[in-house]
Amino acid sequence: MADDLSLDQPGDFAAPEPSAPLLPLLTLEEAQDAIEVLSYYGTADNWHGDTAARLARELAARVPSREQCVRVG
Repeated sequence: MADDLSLDQPGDFAAPEPSAPLLPLLTLEEAQDAIEVLSYYGTADNWHGDTAARLARELAARVPSREQCVRVG
């Protein structure tokens, strides 16, 4: 089923090999991008949408918004 996003089986998701060493944390821009994507998918009326919305809220509480960065910079 195309709508089934479960990752219960090992190997269901494999991250691509990085082109450069990965930092242990997200950059500010990556975190802001993740919040935007999670916020978009958080509008879905199902468990995945609820989870995406919750994760977006949790990240947004810890990451300055793009607008805040523009005002400061």
